[in-house]
Amino acid sequence: VVKAFEFDGLCETATTIVYVKCTARDHVQFPDRDGIFTQTRFEVLEVVKGQAGAEIVLVLPGGEWEGRHMTVPGMPQFFPGEETVLFLSEPDDFGSPWPVGLGQGCYGVQMNEGEGRQVFLMSGHTPLPSGVLTKPAQVSKIALGEFVAAVRKVLKMPEENPVSEQ
Repeated sequence: VVKAFEFDGLCETATTIVYVKCTARDHVQFPDRDGIFTQTRFEVLEVVKGQAGAEIVLVLPGGEWEGRHMTVPGMPQFFPGEETVLFLSEPDDFGSPWPVGLGQGCYGVQMNEGEGRQVFLMSGHTPLPSGVLTKPAQVSKIALGEFVAAVRKVLKMPEENPVSEQ
């Protein structure tokens, strides 16, 4: 069972919050671990909280290997070219951070013509920042800079230059 997070709790629990772009995704197996894993590489575009280098690598359970499939309910999947704001935990025993609350800690970002980069909020799936109104099971969007400002407000961080939305 995955704990359901409120937005404030998600911000506070995450060790690292980053705006990233997926650059590669590979399914892997390890000789010292059971199961199938997906290794995903991300280019770090902006660090919102914590510290991160130019790249983050997540190794999460699930994937496909030699005709076998392993699915973990709630485990997010990422694809090359996608942009995401990730709320990450401390690295696990194998050195990989995990999204806090699995899919709850992953906010998709898309470029919308005339609106710039937008963060997609899904009521019932991702925790919503205070003041965002949405109907159940409806997708809402908020400007990337506004979303990052909402995170910084929760964390009582000083406002910085806005994240590039173009």
